[in-house]
Amino acid sequence: MDKNEKKDYLRGYKALVLRIKRLMNMKEINPEKKEKYEEEIKRCKINRDKIENEIEKTDGGILTEILAQKYIVGRSLEEIALIIGYCKRQTERLHLKALDKFCIST
Repeated sequence: MDKNEKKDYLRGYKALVLRIKRLMNMKEINPEKKEKYEEEIKRCKINRDKIENEIEKTDGGILTEILAQKYIVGRSLEEIALIIGYCKRQTERLHLKALDKFCIST
């Protein structure tokens, strides 16, 4: 899997969070479909948790933090650079290194 595919996969985290919120609202709007929505919410939560766990396995340090801040929290690399105390260019390099080390479990 190349870096762009990994980025797309990681960006899916935000979509999962939004989908969970939407499905929870739909469950209240359409109580007759409650079981269907709960099943889908459960599936989304499993996938969300999987991404979180995969990010944590990257290195447990700065690389994990960069991926978490970027794809879970939604910060820009500039914002992350300020948080971690590195220049933007070094943060960009570390982000690429984090993507190289990031593995998607099957």
